[in-house]
Formats: sequence, C-alpha cells, structure tokens
Amino acid sequence: MNFPQTNWTQLRDASLNGDTRGRQALEAMCEAYRAPVIGFLRLRGYHANVAEDLAHQFYLELMEKQAWQRADRAKGRFRTFLLGILMNVLSCERQRAGAEKRGAGVTPLSLDELESNGHEISAGEESWQFDRQWALGLVASALAGTEASVRDAGRGREWPVLVRFLPGSGAPPAYEDAMAELGMTLPALKSAVNRVRQGFREELRRAVSITVSAPHEIDEELAYLRDVLTKVI
Repeated sequence: MNFPQTNWTQLRDASLNGDTRGRQALEAMCEAYRAPVIGFLRLRGYHANVAEDLAHQFYLELMEKQAWQRADRAKGRFRTFLLGILMNVLSCERQRAGAEKRGAGVTPLSLDELESNGHEISAGEESWQFDRQWALGLVASALAGTEASVRDAGRGREWPVLVRFLPGSGAPPAYEDAMAELGMTLPALKSAVNRVRQGFREELRRAVSITVSAPHEIDEELAYLRDVLTKVI
C-alpha cells in the first residue's frame, strides 16, 4: 500500500497554501471526524442538540482561528491534537456558563488564551472515551469501504451475511446457516469470508494510515486501537 496523504500533510498544505483547495481538504477531514467528536460529547452527558452545537463551535474555532496551524505532529497522534482543541472548547464553554450563572460579567477565556496558558487535555477516562469513539469511527469507515468493494464486485447480495463475519458485528453465524442462506458450498463460503476479511483489514489499514505520520506507525496504531476497543474502565 502506498503511504497516502495524511491528516498532518493536509494540515500542512492547508497552512502553506491557504487557498480554496486547502480549505476544502481541511473541511473534508473535519467532517470525517465529526462522529467521534459527537460520540465523545454524548458520552460526557451532553444532549444531542447540545453536542451538535458544541461540535459546531469546535470546528468553528478550528477553522476561523486556524488552530490547526499550530499542530505539531512531533508532539503526538492526530487524535490527541483534536482532543486538545475539543477540551479547550469545553473549558471555554464551562467558563461562559459559570459567568452567566454568577451574573458577574466575567469574560470567558478564549481558545488562544487557554492554549497560551498551556492548557492540558485531561488524562484517563476522557482520553479513553475519545480514543474509543475514534476507533469506532475507523472501524465504521473500514466497514463502509469493504461493503462498497463487495457491491462493486457484483456480490452485494452476499454482504448482509458476510458482514456478520467481520469485527463489530456480534457473533458470526454458523457456517451451515450461512451456506444455506447464500446457497454456497463450504469451500465457496470460506473463500468469500476470507476475501471480505482481507478487504476489511486493508480498508482499516488505509483508514489508520491517514491519521499517522509515517508507515511504521500503522501497526502500532492498529494494536492500540484494538486495545481501546476491548478495554473496559
């Protein structure tokens, strides 16, 4: 697999070019991470409409204040960069809500002020929650890509059965039941299952590859995300 343009290189190009194409690439990248951001906010107890508003504010801060220009991939994973910005936005929101309750007219800290003061993201459960949403988003992306490949190959009828053999789909069906449902022999079914599993692995590697800085980090990230998805705290 050729190493693709990563999130980090998209940020770099958007910073250097500052043109419509760079902004479009940045917007597309942000949209890809919308689900993990919303999921993280919902896990923190925000109602759906509030989570949507906060996610909108997160991207507004990211785009309008160009916080992405200060991203440094040497300091950590891309998801850590996004989580840091999101936690800053939540801190600003808590400052604003506190000021409104007190009625003291206290001006909440801006994103820039929080960053310049060395605001750190919270460790432990908060980081784990975001990483888990991140991992679930990558799996969903890999599943969508695998389904598209299966349907493009003219085997869309098989997908509702074959997907149940992939991670995240619960307990797989018995081979006998799948054979009967698809009208396949056992060798044909095993071949189809192996093919779809291989396709899923390739799609997942592709999804992970755009979030890291170098090819050697892909396996490390995959191992970490597997741990995140199986860990309970």
